[in-house]
Amino acid sequence: MLTVQVLDWDLVGSDDMIGETKIDLENRFYSRHRATCGLTSRYETGGYNQWRDPMKPTQILGRLCKESRLDGPHYGPGKVRIGSKTFSLQNDEDYDPNRCRLMASEEQLALAVLHRWEEVPKVGCNLVPEHIETRPLYNPEKPGIEQGKLEMWVDMFPMDMPLPGPQLDVTPRKPKSYELRIIIWNTDDVVLEDDAFFTGEKMSDIYVKGWLKGPEDTQCTDIHYRSLTGEGNFNWRFVYPFEYLVAEEKIVISRKESLFSWDETECKIPARLELQVWDADHFSADDFLGAITLDLNRFPRGAKSSKLCTLDMLKMDGSVPMVNIFKQRRVKGWWPFYIKKENEEMELTGKVEAEIHLLTKDEAEKNPAGLGRNEPDPLEKPK
Repeated sequence: MLTVQVLDWDLVGSDDMIGETKIDLENRFYSRHRATCGLTSRYETGGYNQWRDPMKPTQILGRLCKESRLDGPHYGPGKVRIGSKTFSLQNDEDYDPNRCRLMASEEQLALAVLHRWEEVPKVGCNLVPEHIETRPLYNPEKPGIEQGKLEMWVDMFPMDMPLPGPQLDVTPRKPKSYELRIIIWNTDDVVLEDDAFFTGEKMSDIYVKGWLKGPEDTQCTDIHYRSLTGEGNFNWRFVYPFEYLVAEEKIVISRKESLFSWDETECKIPARLELQVWDADHFSADDFLGAITLDLNRFPRGAKSSKLCTLDMLKMDGSVPMVNIFKQRRVKGWWPFYIKKENEEMELTGKVEAEIHLLTKDEAEKNPAGLGRNEPDPLEKPK
């Protein structure tokens, strides 16, 4: 019996067992479904998906035929005959009819037959494919109540056989370090919220805020006071360092869940940049005017001028050219701010001219940049 336990680690005292799963290895080893090492979908001699079983597909098929006292296997171009049954594999995507030598293709043919072994009369049965099994965890103190699930797989290799292929590396992928720099140059056509105290004119005290990993790492520009036309000039830089998993297209955040946590917990969130425009008030809460969310893997290309910047840029029907900042690295343009009305319709509430620049950690260290308008590489003061 192979027993795998999942425990709850305690700093003080003994660890608590959450649950365990038991696997009868003898049952697996002698099973006619051949559960020692799962069959892959393709026969690969190298690379990540390399064949791991010490026996090649042709050897496995030969042994199955011998044990079942079947005549064969007899290989032909695109077909295999076993006893009275002929497997035609002309339509099989792995079969290449132009190859004169069937040696490499013979392994593919044998593997295709193994996947269809249940079609062999009388002795055929399903052979176990390569898979990760999900096993329930049980605790002897709470019989019959499942305590969770465990994903795993078990391979068995006899010692009197040739050595199996290399072990599969299942270490989690390491996230890559990046730095995202956003320069907020200007705003335009921002809605005017307040009335001027003396003249009664409409105006707004505009500022822009943004975040990448969540509202807790928000950065804000300074305030452009008393804008009468919705125009604001900032020349302000936001800098966001972050860890990114390319394969999953997610940002990885490691943080302690509480003050008493021993280890950091890793959580993954979508790579989205949130920009908002606000109206600053002296005596009451600031007024929210509009926002835009940009998915860093796929967001609309910025308009060349404020006039060309409309809500049509946010259409998702494929008519708008999209940008992936991980490929493009640097983009500049105008994007619209909007709010959603009660009937879910978007209303344009302003426009922002921004420059988005992505650097790897090494590039960022070689070419540092300060926050806001600070050194190094300071931005000129706005008019």
